[in-house]
Amino acid sequence: MRTVLALIGVSLLALAGLEALPQQQDVEQPVVRSVWNRLHREPPIRGGAPTKKAAPVTTKYIMQRLDHFDPQNVNTWSMRYMENGEHYQAGGPLFIYVGGEWEISEGSISRGHVYDMAQQLNGYLFYTEHRYYGKSHPTVDLRTDKLKYLNIDQALADLAHFVIEMRKTIPGAEKSGVIMVGGSYSATMVAWFRQKYPHLINGAWASSAPVFAKMEFTEYKEIVSESIRLVGGSNCANRIERGIQQVEELIANQQYAAVAEQFRLCSDVDLSKPLDVMNFFSSISDEFAGVVQYHSAGDIEQVCEVIESVPNEMEALAKFITSSVGGQCNNYGYKSMIDFYKNVAWNHAAAQSSMRQWMYQTCAEYGWYQISGSSNQIFGSSFPVELFVKMCGDLYDGFFDETRIENNIARTNVIYGGWNPEVTNVFFTQGHLDPWRAMGIQADLNEHSPGVVIPGASHCADLSSISDRDSQEMREAKEKIFELVKQWLA
Repeated sequence: MRTVLALIGVSLLALAGLEALPQQQDVEQPVVRSVWNRLHREPPIRGGAPTKKAAPVTTKYIMQRLDHFDPQNVNTWSMRYMENGEHYQAGGPLFIYVGGEWEISEGSISRGHVYDMAQQLNGYLFYTEHRYYGKSHPTVDLRTDKLKYLNIDQALADLAHFVIEMRKTIPGAEKSGVIMVGGSYSATMVAWFRQKYPHLINGAWASSAPVFAKMEFTEYKEIVSESIRLVGGSNCANRIERGIQQVEELIANQQYAAVAEQFRLCSDVDLSKPLDVMNFFSSISDEFAGVVQYHSAGDIEQVCEVIESVPNEMEALAKFITSSVGGQCNNYGYKSMIDFYKNVAWNHAAAQSSMRQWMYQTCAEYGWYQISGSSNQIFGSSFPVELFVKMCGDLYDGFFDETRIENNIARTNVIYGGWNPEVTNVFFTQGHLDPWRAMGIQADLNEHSPGVVIPGASHCADLSSISDRDSQEMREAKEKIFELVKQWLA
């Protein structure tokens, strides 16, 4: 698949910076930075041949209630989904690949390990799109008051209705077993769906699922740092850390022009303003996180080649950061970011990038703010949680403050169990390089819900087909989920 979480993750869920246009141009709206899409994209499925048929995947819509929990609210909307029935035989299982904070695409159910399992078991493949993402628009726009229907409870109820309807409409599927699969935030969804609606599915595969909601997600940048050190080497990690320190010292000494020149900052970035500084450093760290989270062989190594190619650490850091913007400048201005993502129209890039929607979910349910509040990471100390609390308030009309966000996070952990979701028939897989694994299940939860951490693997890397390129541990994890699926269906 092409492109998120991180979330914030999910991401699960990092702060997106903004990519500005050249300084000589006067623009009203900055361009969304690619780092946001890298962190919160559709998990990529690498390798594996697509189906031989020209167009086995079809796109359809299913009517959903706007509010599943208010019998007096009769409003409905059309949820988008895709299906692939090329291998289905009557009575075969239904495989439902669940979408997260991205727009769904055909590749997820025309290749990969889920496709391979459905092929061998004569299963029907579906791919559901999460409400408020992609082309699934439950409301007329994204005003704050309209976002109250964007939450995990409603999204899981959408899936419950979907399962019931598919069993009715697919020939011979009345008693078919159901397997759900998700990656990143959607992996969280399938684990929690098994908890809340165990009568509707036989089992679930949760790849890279964060299950514990937390405000200060310091562990994320710790693992980004650890993974760079592990794959790229200590010299690379140390040079990044020293480069960050040099920039922090320049800003502390009010040498703003020197920093702006090195990092080609746009004219409206004011490093005398604390929020611009926080956003600047957070965005720098996210550039590295975007590489680490979905790392494949050579990605981190290539970054380290750049970092080690220039004698001065800060100049090396700036070379990497500016390499992706061509002739443009870097706009890390806080105000321009907020103004951009306050746009509520569906046809605006703010909605199409999904950041306005995902950021709302972090404020209302999860937190997962990837901050600098740890000495065990290499990105300095200049992007504290206050940045994200301020964003929640400014983006959504003052509705969220720190207390409300903390209460929302606590509610999520109470309802869904936090570190102990009390589920059976869920297979939790994590990649050791993946920064999200810190919020996920990394060992057997119970005798019916195993958990593994795959050495050398990144975020959702196990969703691809079994390949000769797989490590032994990766192959064993993929074989294990197939054996579990057969057991659950039996």
